[in-house]
Amino acid sequence: MSRKAEIRSVPVAGTNESGSNGPDKMFVVDLFENNKLVQTRELRGKSQAYANDVVENWNAGLIKLLID
Repeated sequence: MSRKAEIRSVPVAGTNESGSNGPDKMFVVDLFENNKLVQTRELRGKSQAYANDVVENWNAGLIKLLID
């Protein structure tokens, strides 16, 4: 089983955490297993360091998905 993850930065319109209006961004992490996208995590209000931690945890096998 091979795992990889990709971080994207996407624009978000509306009020951000600081209370200002206008475009803002959030990080999105796409989680892949055997080159198949298995989950997308939207990390609204989180830093790039947090997104990097999600990637590291996914690659290390620390994140488990609950699949029915």
